[in-house]
Amino acid sequence: MSEIQQQLQEVTELISLPEVYLKVQRLMDDPASDIYDFAEVISVDPNLSTRVLKVVNSAYFGFPEPVDSIARAINMIGLGPLHNMVLGISAMSSLELPNDIMPLNTFWRASLFSGVLARLLAERLKLSKSDHLFIAGLLHEIGHLVLYSKFPLQALAAREIMEQQGQAIHEAETQVMGYHYGDIGAMLMANWNLSDNLQSVTRHQPTPELATDYKTETTLMHLAHACAQSITTESQAAADTLIDAEVQAVVGLTQQELEHSMDEARAISADMEKVILA
Repeated sequence: MSEIQQQLQEVTELISLPEVYLKVQRLMDDPASDIYDFAEVISVDPNLSTRVLKVVNSAYFGFPEPVDSIARAINMIGLGPLHNMVLGISAMSSLELPNDIMPLNTFWRASLFSGVLARLLAERLKLSKSDHLFIAGLLHEIGHLVLYSKFPLQALAAREIMEQQGQAIHEAETQVMGYHYGDIGAMLMANWNLSDNLQSVTRHQPTPELATDYKTETTLMHLAHACAQSITTESQAAADTLIDAEVQAVVGLTQQELEHSMDEARAISADMEKVILA
């Protein structure tokens, strides 16, 4: 194991998910658990239960009437989406890592947009479990938070290479550290015992052509990431300059379909920002 790999492993092992998420995960693994078991665990945490209800009542789900209890929320959305929502909220609280490179709100705004857009694109392509793409989008750049807070000199060196030499950020990071943000995010997810799907999509999002598993999901995540960079970060580059046409062709989306989904994602993610980033 290289020195940098050992350092990364040590750092990621120190970042843990809150106990409330671990309790929800244990219930997911317990065939005898029921809706009221989940509701009881979540309701014990006032902050989490409040945020869950606000998300369920947001434009993301679009229910016509207010949902006023955790048990009813679970009935309405199902256990899978509930688990993903708790995972996302829990991960965000675990990753409030201080850094001098990018404000956390800017980072999470781009990630939130990526997740919403990835879910909408998955629905457009009629992929099953499209809510998995939301959590993938929300968490796909968590490796950057580790870099920014724990390896700031290397992160800044990579950004300088990106700006001066015109390299993609994952290429610059690999040049500096031997790993890029997708590798680091997947390493953290492995320590959290998250699914192989999430780990693979996160690792290969910068390079979807290298993905051997979950190819479509990884390509959608790559598209969503590029679109988010085009509208939510300081680069303000046009989306079509960030997206390889061959990559877009893998999923068979037209430019019009992509732009329509981006417009919808802007509205939904703006509504969710008031809940998740407040």
